[in-house]
Amino acid sequence: MGRFCPKCGSEGHKFVHGLCERCFWDDSLEDFPKEFKVPMCNSCFSYLQGKRWMRKREDTPEERVIEGAKVELMRSAELPEGVEFGEIEGEVTERAKSGLPKTVLLTSTLIEEESGISTKVKSLGSMDYRLCQDCYNVASGKYDAVVQIRAEGRRLDAEDGRAVERVFENFYRRTEGRGRPEVSEVKEHEGGIDVKFVTLNMARMFVRELAETTGASVVESAKIMGADKRTGSGHYRTTIATKMPSLRVGELIEVDGKVFQISGHHRGRFVVKDFLGGGRKRTLSDSQLATSRRIRMDECRRVRLEAKTTRFGTFLDLEEKRFLDLPIEFVPKDMVEGDVGVLICVNGNEVVYKLDGGPVGI
Repeated sequence: MGRFCPKCGSEGHKFVHGLCERCFWDDSLEDFPKEFKVPMCNSCFSYLQGKRWMRKREDTPEERVIEGAKVELMRSAELPEGVEFGEIEGEVTERAKSGLPKTVLLTSTLIEEESGISTKVKSLGSMDYRLCQDCYNVASGKYDAVVQIRAEGRRLDAEDGRAVERVFENFYRRTEGRGRPEVSEVKEHEGGIDVKFVTLNMARMFVRELAETTGASVVESAKIMGADKRTGSGHYRTTIATKMPSLRVGELIEVDGKVFQISGHHRGRFVVKDFLGGGRKRTLSDSQLATSRRIRMDECRRVRLEAKTTRFGTFLDLEEKRFLDLPIEFVPKDMVEGDVGVLICVNGNEVVYKLDGGPVGI
């Protein structure tokens, strides 16, 4: 007599742990969830994994719903020893009137490791929509950090606003794949802008970009706001004060008796161009910037190069309509006849600078 299953009496089957394949799976899957609920944020489509809300940046909302259902099924299913999940396929089978996925059908492949036998089982996941912690904070106006954007000794103007707007555009472009709101409020305040961020990390990312592209200074401070109800530890709110510099790209400054034009910023430092030094670019240290002098527009006169020899440059003063000759060492090497620049008195010498785009007001 051949081997038979002690439970159903069938013969001629593949046996697993003393039972035929069918009876083994019947016993193993007795408590396998046929229906279950999936905690899901209806704003950013993150799913709850343990105590953390998770999402894959590159996934679409529907892919996140299916992924959340898979995670919840594997968390709630109690498999017998030696049985593990293989591939899990999922599809949205029902949607609410709003268009949000309502149910997800999962087809799970289960594998018995020792024998290698497998089976497929279907489960239906129902979305349990709520707001994740981040989205709840945004909806209720809560935030962990506020970035205060001000200007040094003045109110923010239109040029500052355009610079901040460009930083916002880059920030949103870098974070759009996260699928969650990062900013809970933006408002004008005390001649500047206050931006409330849901998380401190995102606030710091924004501030780094602002400092690197505008040269803004940054001071960070934290204040305890009470205890976190979930962890019992102190809850802090951080204020990051930033100040847009008074100097702008295109303006002229005097440093150690030399005149430079500000051409940009690099890692929070000013990049300047030395025209009499062959147009070389360099960054200024904080000490050099602190002792620099901003050259006012009323100290500059517009001039045009009319002729150039090995010894002199002849210029036409475009304001006073008179000609003047300057020693060739005070004329930019790359300046040719017809070029317009500005004449500035530096250390008692009249020096001409050919400007890239010209400073503000010229």
